Amino acid sequence: MSTKKVCFIIPSLDPGGIETYLLRFLRFKDYSFEPVIIVRTNRRGELFESYSKLGVTIHFMPLGYANPKQAYRYFSLLKKISPDVVCDFNANFAGLSLLLSSYAGIKKRIAFYRQGKNHFTPSFFRNNYNEWSRKMVNKYATRILANSEAAFNFFFPHRGDDARFKVIYNGVDAEQYLADADRKALREGFNIPQDAFVVGHSGRLDPAKNHPAILKAAQKLISNDPNIYFVFCGLNTEKLADEVRSMGIENNVRLLGFRKDVPDILKTYDMYYFPSITEGQPNALIEAILSGLPFVASDIKPIQEIVPKHLHNNLVAPTDVEEAVKAINTIKTNYDSYDTLADREWAKDFFSPAVRFGDFETCLTTN
Repeated sequence: MSTKKVCFIIPSLDPGGIETYLLRFLRFKDYSFEPVIIVRTNRRGELFESYSKLGVTIHFMPLGYANPKQAYRYFSLLKKISPDVVCDFNANFAGLSLLLSSYAGIKKRIAFYRQGKNHFTPSFFRNNYNEWSRKMVNKYATRILANSEAAFNFFFPHRGDDARFKVIYNGVDAEQYLADADRKALREGFNIPQDAFVVGHSGRLDPAKNHPAILKAAQKLISNDPNIYFVFCGLNTEKLADEVRSMGIENNVRLLGFRKDVPDILKTYDMYYFPSITEGQPNALIEAILSGLPFVASDIKPIQEIVPKHLHNNLVAPTDVEEAVKAINTIKTNYDSYDTLADREWAKDFFSPAVRFGDFETCLTTN
């Protein structure tokens, strides 16, 4: 029997949630299909080298939103690739590619939603295109996946008992986050005192990640305790430098930018602060839990869904900086009483890559 060919369509090769998820899936699984990737941009991102090392065929092909020429080129590429399965990770904006996939004769067409709500500035054109595209997903997708119930409740609140819909939670390889690291050397490398209390974050510079709230909380906390440090790790976070200086907290803030050694970076933290305004299912928060870090995070539905009930007291409104500061101070004051071992074990089991990536592969390869 011939090997199935699966075409994954992703927005970029920057280190975002979609791109990281697919990279981890392709790295982890000894999969039974031939993967091909279409990137909806012409630009090589930070993860290009990592994907290339997998030996995966990559096509860079912008699709646009209402461009007949680009749509025809996309259709022609799909015909040339001739995959058995198309899996588009572009949420509602998968509508056009799934329509073209149907016209190209591709029988299995999957839309995978990995965000909790729309990620665009509303306008008349965008709103109407978004709704048209969502209807195309609903019409042409043979399976519709999401990494949270919250995503389905937002995008398809009237889905009923449609069997096409399935939640597949993220898979995270826990071992690299459970492993020991030389915390002392890491802190020395970042010029952070060994006795400092470090509040950390990881995530690209993006409005959804709510970096302004983190900076405001940092300013309040540092002004009261000069032994508190904040560390930002993520694509383009170094661009916060001017704002950090203008707030007068540059001595206690470290802006690391994009890093490939996130598991080690997390081990320099004492706790984690994650005030995202919107999320699909945050790998970054899962990684923090696996690293044994107490945390304060957003009280939004996608996060509520993946955090055990006994930790919901750690969740505050994304823009409520005062409550976040109180919660961070509570963790700092009672730090020696925190035992995160049970939470780490729970996360290790719940987000088991063997289980979660296995679920995804089953969706890709079975009728």
